[in-house]
Amino acid sequence: MIQIPVIVVGAGPAGSVLAGLLAQRGIETLLLDKATFPREKLCGDYLNPGTVRLLDQLDLLDLVRSAGARRLWGMTVTSPDGTTFTGEFPTLTKTNGTPPFSLSIPRAILDSLLLTWARGFGTRCVEGWRVTDLIWENGRVCGVTGIGPTGQETYRGQIVVGADGRDSVVARRLGLHQPHPTLRRMALVAYYEGVSELADHGMISVGDRSYCILNPIGERLVNASIVVDQGIVQNWKGQLDELFDGTLQAFPLALSTLRDTGRRGSVRCLGPLAFRSSRSAKAGALLIGDAAGFYDPFTGEGVGHALYSAKLAAHTIASALAEGDGGLTEAHLQRFDDEQRKTMASRKRLGAVLQAVIRHPIAANTVARLLRRRQPLADLVLGVVGDLLPPRTLLSIDILRQLLL
Repeated sequence: MIQIPVIVVGAGPAGSVLAGLLAQRGIETLLLDKATFPREKLCGDYLNPGTVRLLDQLDLLDLVRSAGARRLWGMTVTSPDGTTFTGEFPTLTKTNGTPPFSLSIPRAILDSLLLTWARGFGTRCVEGWRVTDLIWENGRVCGVTGIGPTGQETYRGQIVVGADGRDSVVARRLGLHQPHPTLRRMALVAYYEGVSELADHGMISVGDRSYCILNPIGERLVNASIVVDQGIVQNWKGQLDELFDGTLQAFPLALSTLRDTGRRGSVRCLGPLAFRSSRSAKAGALLIGDAAGFYDPFTGEGVGHALYSAKLAAHTIASALAEGDGGLTEAHLQRFDDEQRKTMASRKRLGAVLQAVIRHPIAANTVARLLRRRQPLADLVLGVVGDLLPPRTLLSIDILRQLLL
């Protein structure tokens, strides 16, 4: 039986960045992941401007950009009735003196890059290792059991962190994983080659209770994602290509952009998307990234939350080990949970507002017409959605004055 100070389940962005930050502090960390890298990851392949800012703060931005990440300066948005406007990320904040931008990069590249970065500081990662359960002792988590390359194995540690995504085994074994009570959404994802119309902007098309996002991720290559209600997908099992083609007809601008292109591979499905965790810390264990909860991919903040929660967890763990209490005390767990909950609360409220607009075509059309007439306001809204500005920005006196005018 192997014992180590910190065990992190999941070597995606949250797990790898946490392990790298701890290794920089001299804290031995073991990463466990059921996949073998590089591995494909179903995703929108999009990092919003807030995520870019976090990468810069963590001294990772140059590394990610050197891997071929593509800069995007804004979004073209279309409402159900065809009202279209283009928003630019507002220049109220800058990154290294450059106006704010988002990045597009395949997750297979990004995740392998961050794992390699963590390994560069001495982090050990066991790939092809699937966690099946947690080890408990005196009411606290003290390790994990699972199936690895050599069969059944056990690792014991002072601290266990669940960074294993939306379907987190750690969250489930802690009894914290909860389905979302109302939001039942699925994502259909496909790649198209030969796209010439998208250059340095993404595209969002809002339809009837659904939306489509086109994200250019390479030379004439686009990630096309359509998010629809779960019930629609369930009726098309085994026919995802046909479902995607049929649903795409509801988004004329996206359909026109993808005309005369070729689809690479088959359409794949991800979901249900939304779930939540009642807490993000319990019994000496932490949850970070999507394991702590996920709402909807519209804002593209998934990787951003992974980075933020990894940074918060690194500080919490380093403080706990420095205090010599043998692990995370209840005070550490409560502070971590409170801090993560506070940062997620406003984003969840923003997500709920966005979903309300998406689900009501009249509201979506009205908002699009307003933003098309007021470019500064459109840019500001894009800054809030892109996690550059806090949602409360939209309630400022100046913004309300613009709305009234």
